[in-house]
Amino acid sequence: MAGLKTASGESIDGSFELHVEVEEDDAVGQPCPTDPPGPTAGPTAPTQTLALRVTGDLHVGGLMLLIVETIGRRRDWSAHALWWPRRRRWLLRTGATLDALGVGGDARLRFQSRLRPLRLRLPNRLRLRLRVTFAGTVTHVVAHVCHLLGIRFPEELSLLRPEEGEGAEGEGRKGAAPPPPPHFDLTHVRLPPGDEQPGPLPPLPPECQQALVAPRGGMGPIVPPRPPRGNPLLRRAHLHARWLDAWLSLLEQDVGDDAELLLRFKFHCHLDLDPQLDPPRLALLYEQTRWALLGDEFDCTEEEALLFAALQYHIDELGERAEPGGAEGGGASDDLDSALRKLELTLGGETPNPPPLEELTAVPELAEELEIYRPRKLTLRGFRPAWVTLKGTSLSYGRSPPTPGEPPQELNLRGCDVTPDLDVGSQRFGIKLLVAAPAGMSEIQLRCRDPPQYARWVTGLRLASRGRSLGDPEFGPGVAGVLEVMGVTGVTSGVTTPGGRGPVATPTLDTPPRPPPDPRALLPPRLLRKGREKQLVPRILELLHRLGALSRDQARLRFLEAWRALPGFGLAYFLVRFKGGRRDEVLAVGPSQLLRLDPGGAVTRAWRHSDLRQWNVNWDSQQVTLELEGEVTLALTLRSAPCWLLHQFLGGFLCLGGRRPGRPLDQKLLQQLTGGPEPL
Repeated sequence: MAGLKTASGESIDGSFELHVEVEEDDAVGQPCPTDPPGPTAGPTAPTQTLALRVTGDLHVGGLMLLIVETIGRRRDWSAHALWWPRRRRWLLRTGATLDALGVGGDARLRFQSRLRPLRLRLPNRLRLRLRVTFAGTVTHVVAHVCHLLGIRFPEELSLLRPEEGEGAEGEGRKGAAPPPPPHFDLTHVRLPPGDEQPGPLPPLPPECQQALVAPRGGMGPIVPPRPPRGNPLLRRAHLHARWLDAWLSLLEQDVGDDAELLLRFKFHCHLDLDPQLDPPRLALLYEQTRWALLGDEFDCTEEEALLFAALQYHIDELGERAEPGGAEGGGASDDLDSALRKLELTLGGETPNPPPLEELTAVPELAEELEIYRPRKLTLRGFRPAWVTLKGTSLSYGRSPPTPGEPPQELNLRGCDVTPDLDVGSQRFGIKLLVAAPAGMSEIQLRCRDPPQYARWVTGLRLASRGRSLGDPEFGPGVAGVLEVMGVTGVTSGVTTPGGRGPVATPTLDTPPRPPPDPRALLPPRLLRKGREKQLVPRILELLHRLGALSRDQARLRFLEAWRALPGFGLAYFLVRFKGGRRDEVLAVGPSQLLRLDPGGAVTRAWRHSDLRQWNVNWDSQQVTLELEGEVTLALTLRSAPCWLLHQFLGGFLCLGGRRPGRPLDQKLLQQLTGGPEPL
């Protein structure tokens, strides 16, 4: 309607003309993924501009209905909403009037789709392209993405901006080059457009599911670039300044169509790490920690770094030997398939053929001549030959050759400690055993004559220490794995059974032995100075023999346990200026503590989270005040990040640290502890 106007041109009925830009179709983000453009600040779909005559008492829902009626095209508009570019806010409260929101005749709104394409880079270097809501908060976007990928506890993760000019981890800096194409395009999966609870979604492609749990995302190891020079503590402080605000939408933070963001674990309060329930969560957390280690983002000693390197090499080795279906040489998956086949035959009225009698009665054993030594006080005897037999979890030894009628000495190996004493260069193939005895731990040393014999015995002893016998399916692959690391192939296991059957052949490796570990791809750059690579390889190999019995998931958990034991585990660093101070200092916020450090890294004060009474944020002056036990009050201003980021880390660690298995997270409490000021 035109409305009545005065001589000056003002409307008597209070109506005004409102201009609205409308996206005509859903072509948002449809450019070919193989030729990606750079991120755009606005929609890429063609638009048309509508001039609508409205009044101030019209609510947002009525305005959207008026827009749809004016367009006159029947289609699904449920994913569309109004965006106000000048105020940088979404008009999502459909019951609010234009006057209450401050929308006048000078406003220019956009009626556009909330579901828009976004590129996510995962910690294992995989790139995904999918549609997410640009109107919901980052917290809800992460929850929907984690629901799609099968990751539990999405409150531990958030989105991070890539560093300017940064490629994928380890790929160097690419300047202003466009992002590479994604590995998987999941834009066909329609995530919820708003804050609705995610419902059932179509399953991911099998190759994408496999890549999520594969080491390094199924890509080969690469040598990471050296981190930039400068103070590493200040570099870590600026790293945390790139987190997105968890309680704002993507469009409110200048994230455009087809922009690339990093999906990372933000709060290191990891609850219930179970490889059986959420393998992608464990795999991605391991990959993020691996790249943090290679990027010198946390401190560790040389011995700890070598353990991390051995675990990385072992996990990569198991990943290359794994079958496409994800099974690592049989194991629990094969047992489950076999049980399901037997159940299917039984329900169908068929009886599976029973195994042969000799398979039920035969217990595999190892019986060979080894050199044995038992350290004792006041003895000069060294290694002497002995006939050693390993059967089940029992180890017996006696004279060599065996004397009929002489009872051998027996030891129960369940729970013992097996430590290799190996030096391939000097042809020393030793094994040290620490066995529980009434008087304490008893030490026994065994010495083998060649690599095949060593591989058989070290694998068998490791199985016996875990309460398993030589008939376990892991024995053959374990022997092959030890020989592969040593560079030996095509040998037999030498295991015999009481039924008189000959030795069971260890499968010959179809692929050539892997090259020795490359320290440049496994260790932080600060440990590789002065050409020490050749000196570190034997030490990594020595640690590898202690890890030979670990599965891939067990090795990942062992890697994360070693990381959590470091003094600087999970710390977020902020460059701050304390009130009354003359220089900048560093405040570190961790899962259980607060640290005050000087720029050199020395800790000057430390407090537990229980010492923090409360904290206050002045959003106008951007100042944070911490009130601690002992009448200690710290007022500070952040220099490397906005104050809301420190506020979110403090509240996030306190809220997530109080979770318990089986108890849902209190989302309202999390928002109260980490939310920013109310929008105007």
